[in-house]
Amino acid sequence: MSMKKIYFVIMLISMSSQLVGQSNNQLNEMIIESLRSYLNYSSELQKKVCSNCEKHNTYICNDGLPADFPCDSMQNVTFLSLHNWNGLSKSLQKELKKGISACFVWLKLTDRQLVISIGGRSVKLIKKNNLGISVGDWGIFTYEYSCEKQKWLLVNTEYGGI
Repeated sequence: MSMKKIYFVIMLISMSSQLVGQSNNQLNEMIIESLRSYLNYSSELQKKVCSNCEKHNTYICNDGLPADFPCDSMQNVTFLSLHNWNGLSKSLQKELKKGISACFVWLKLTDRQLVISIGGRSVKLIKKNNLGISVGDWGIFTYEYSCEKQKWLLVNTEYGGI
């Protein structure tokens, strides 16, 4: 393993331990804050595009979330995993055949920044064993660790889409 890779792994572990070691789990708080912000943005965008559209259920794919993420901390949201979509309830599988909108979450840690990306995607069961996932809008939330304040601070929010 090269020195760059070793350095990166050590840095990742040390920063991750700071995230996990905090008593109130700031990582989960940052994800929740970012999800709420993105869902508000998405809702406002939907109102501008289609004022008479029916309100759909809010789905979040928990495949990109930490194992200890408190799914019960967000109201009016259904968390689902697409790794085992056959294990979903029959009613949700039926909705997948029609197509649903779901949020996907990605985390990226570099230097002193944690980037939380949230993407709105259309998910549809297109064949018996195949899911189709299309690209949609997104939000990128950049946090930077402040040694002075001993916590992560939101430094940039960016929204966009196709």
